Amino acid sequence: MRVLIFTEGGSKIGLGHISRCSSLYNELLNRNINVKFIVHGDFKTNIIVQRQMLKTMDWQCSDFLYNYIKKNDYCIIDSYRATENLYNLISKRAKKSLFIDDNARIKYPKGIVVNPSLTSKNMQYLYNDCNFYLNGPEYIILRKPFIKVKRAIINSEVKEVLITLGGSNTQNILDSILNQLCNKYLNIKFNVIIGSASRSFDKMAYSNNIKFYKDLDAEEMKNIMLKSDIAITAAGQTIYELLATQTPFIPIKIVDNQSNNIEGLLEFKLVETIVDYRKKYFIEILENEFQKLLVLCKRKQSINLYQNIIDGLGSRRIIDKLISE
Repeated sequence: MRVLIFTEGGSKIGLGHISRCSSLYNELLNRNINVKFIVHGDFKTNIIVQRQMLKTMDWQCSDFLYNYIKKNDYCIIDSYRATENLYNLISKRAKKSLFIDDNARIKYPKGIVVNPSLTSKNMQYLYNDCNFYLNGPEYIILRKPFIKVKRAIINSEVKEVLITLGGSNTQNILDSILNQLCNKYLNIKFNVIIGSASRSFDKMAYSNNIKFYKDLDAEEMKNIMLKSDIAITAAGQTIYELLATQTPFIPIKIVDNQSNNIEGLLEFKLVETIVDYRKKYFIEILENEFQKLLVLCKRKQSINLYQNIIDGLGSRRIIDKLISE
């Protein structure tokens, strides 16, 4: 048996696809299954994948797929860019295919369609007899360090805050937060994760309460989450890791494909307000939400809500379904 994972990542779309595919990759390795991890993107090898045997190439080409995929291969595809024709080719060439999709992007050919998010009720999937659908929290994919994590300490006062806006270029948003929020709360330490596409920050331009991090692996990211009392985050894959670590967070909608994540947070009553950076008074709305989480009882309420939302077995369930006959 051979499993092929096809995905993408880079400065414009971030590293969320690579992150969740790396979890499926590790699940397959743990079962001693031959797996190839093939990534298309404009990024340099990042810590998120340095310890994994990946191929970096433009796999979104009919000739490549036709020659590379064998009739007994199992394929996993996680892409916002691959065309419907490429999906059809993969489905026809492979023994079995699994498509990760969280925005009902295209009409899928024969295979398993996975929506690894809190909700899919607003997704306009074109259901048919040749597809099998896996939707809901039980299929949310977590990296190994985030499985079965318990927050041990809840500080009475906020001491540290995590800011993580994803691997894509969100420079202007981050600049606004650093200049108008971090510099205002000088008694709080801000741990700022910057993506590979971000420019180098001049530390002298900011107050001493801001510390920058780059190219963190999953274990390092988990540890920063656990020591942070609050997080400000893009509403992408990171929200599930914050739920897993029970870190009270404010999600920011940065791109349209995060709408389903936001809808899920609202459906489960995990957030009250949608913070959209494109809206007028964005920074004021963000600070208002931030001030709410400075209150201990509000943070405790969030932590209680987060518990038991995600059990961490999503990767296992997905691979079980893929390799079952």
